[in-house]
Amino acid sequence: MSEEQLKLLEPLLSDVNKAYQDFDNDLSHLENIIEKSSQELFDANRQLRKNVASITNKLNRVVSNIREIIFETDLYGNWTYLNPAWEQLTGLSVEESIGKNYTEFFKDENNHTIFGDIDFKEVGNKTFNRVFKYTNHKNEIRWAEVSLKVVVNDEGRYEGSIGSIVDITQLKEFEEALIKSRDQEAYANKAKDEFLSTMSHEIRTPLNAVIGISHLLLLEDPKEEQLENLNALKYSSEHLLGLVNDILDFNKIESGSLELENTDFSINHILNGLQSTFQQKAEEKHIRFRIKKDDSLPDVLKGDSMRLSQILTNLVSNAIKFTEEGKVTLDIEVLKEEENKILLQFEVIDTGIGIPEDKLEKIFESFTQANSDTTRKYGGTGLGLAICKKLLHLMHSKLNVESVENKGTTFSFELQLEKSEQFTESKLQYTNTLPSFSGLNNLKALVVEDHKMNIMVIQRFFKKWQIDFEIAENGQIAVDMAEAKNYDIILMDLQMPVMNGYDAAKNIRNSDNLHNHTVPIYALSASAAMDVKNKVKEYGMNGHISKPFNPSDLYQTLKMYLKD
Repeated sequence: MSEEQLKLLEPLLSDVNKAYQDFDNDLSHLENIIEKSSQELFDANRQLRKNVASITNKLNRVVSNIREIIFETDLYGNWTYLNPAWEQLTGLSVEESIGKNYTEFFKDENNHTIFGDIDFKEVGNKTFNRVFKYTNHKNEIRWAEVSLKVVVNDEGRYEGSIGSIVDITQLKEFEEALIKSRDQEAYANKAKDEFLSTMSHEIRTPLNAVIGISHLLLLEDPKEEQLENLNALKYSSEHLLGLVNDILDFNKIESGSLELENTDFSINHILNGLQSTFQQKAEEKHIRFRIKKDDSLPDVLKGDSMRLSQILTNLVSNAIKFTEEGKVTLDIEVLKEEENKILLQFEVIDTGIGIPEDKLEKIFESFTQANSDTTRKYGGTGLGLAICKKLLHLMHSKLNVESVENKGTTFSFELQLEKSEQFTESKLQYTNTLPSFSGLNNLKALVVEDHKMNIMVIQRFFKKWQIDFEIAENGQIAVDMAEAKNYDIILMDLQMPVMNGYDAAKNIRNSDNLHNHTVPIYALSASAAMDVKNKVKEYGMNGHISKPFNPSDLYQTLKMYLKD
């Protein structure tokens, strides 16, 4: 190639050479970048491995220290993973258990697997749970709960399961202890109710005779020197009956079986009853008793008049009991009045012995009075205020007390009552507390009673009221007599030999004598069992008259069925 041609190629060769040099530089730079990137990738991979190892170690430590068994199985139920808790719960090593089927473990007394056959397809996306009892490697009875979910791969195929087994022995033992305690409490309450019913029957039965005879003697114009003794006998027996009733009422409230009524009643009727009951007692102690009432107080309201009367009677009785001079005042005020309801405030104010400030809360405790010598001096069970407080709680109210020792006490409560659609008490019917006891000579009665003293008392009253009556000394005799003869009313004792009053009433109702399907049957019993009222109705009886009976109440009940 000529020199001239070479000169022409020099620029081209120079460019080629420069290109080679640039390529070498670029290649060297690329190699440096790759080398640096490889180093960074290596470092990142090493750090990732280190992080994975750290997390794995942490997870292993967590899983190793969990008291519950964590497991995995394949699709056939063979263990593929078990944490160390497995060894503590079963006494078997993880190594010898891996690969074995779950059905080989946790057998019952019949050597059947407690897990049962688990169908992973049926479990699906749900969680499978089962509680079971088993005998462990130490021959101890244990309780456990298994919970598992099926593992599904990205293609939607079942691969196995993951879950846990938790020892719930302590929880089960606590649950069984609670059930046992509840059963024991129910048994104790039943035993208490039966005891109270039995003791009430045993106490009320002789009381019925004592109170009944005292009523009879007082109606027979006793001599003046006998009158004081008869009144003392009547007061003492009624006081004893009041103590029995206090205990029974308290038990009803405590057991939650007391139901409040909501009927029309006259507040004036309650206040007049309180006035007639306590005026004489106040005069005997030479103190004054007065009732103040708001002029805007409606004649007729709706509520539980019997329980309201019980509360006021208790508070007024206590006030008079603990007041030696001065006065006792019952004050009723209208605090708020709306279209359908009214809010009243009741206050019982006395000038009595008062209550020490440190004893104000104690007086509301059951079977408790402010001082130990109070019971010895004034008597009482210490239940009255506790009953009042609990009754007012049922009425959504609260009993408040303010007292200064040796100056007096004020008990107060607010009570919301419904207004009645009746505006006057003239339409309400009340039992006359002092009936004329005129003859009931057209009345035919069957008295079913086995106690000789009770029979004697009833005979005396019925003869005085000129009632045509017959006595049956047990339920079977009563059934036979009612089948053979029609009566206007049947008074049925409940606890009797041969056949009790419940069965007798049921048999009379089901007898072939059609008259017996509707004849009034009243339970006349000293039983205080809390289910008596409901049970009486279940067996077809019309009502329940408690013994010792009030002659006025019994008379009015009999008079309702007197034929013209």
